Amino acid sequence: MKPIYQSVVKIFILSFIWITTIRGQTTYNSKDESRGTVGSSYFLYQQAEYPRDCQKVYAQCSTTNSSGVYLIKPDGYPDAFEVYCDNSIDGVGWTVFQRRIEGSIYFNRTWKDYKNGFGFQSNEFWLGLEKLSFLTNQKKYEIRIDMESTAVLSMFFVSVMGMVTSE
Repeated sequence: MKPIYQSVVKIFILSFIWITTIRGQTTYNSKDESRGTVGSSYFLYQQAEYPRDCQKVYAQCSTTNSSGVYLIKPDGYPDAFEVYCDNSIDGVGWTVFQRRIEGSIYFNRTWKDYKNGFGFQSNEFWLGLEKLSFLTNQKKYEIRIDMESTAVLSMFFVSVMGMVTSE
């Protein structure tokens, strides 16, 4: 029997931490696997097939606390790319597509920068609208935004998420 799981995406913005959770139902089919590493995180990935999101990364991971930078390849996207997967908050498999905490990366940028992404997944970054489009068009998702201010105020919001379309 194939396990059913949820997918999750996470955002961090400005001095607030915004966590965006995408939830959907898909199945995981195990094939021949190889062990791979990115940074200090270990995971299993299918030969010639990268995981399509952080939920698949978590399903293939060799440890239970596997937050870190991984390579994924959403359905239809031409190449694998790095994302930060967070498995420490409200479930597992959260794909962080924006994080801005202390302002070390300049976010006043061109449309091309926002389309392609900028920064570093291990710090502050924007994943990119093109990558986000392929990621969110794979299945139905739910979005969850958690905010935390520097004054230790926190709250969250849950809603159905639409797709990010191409240009």
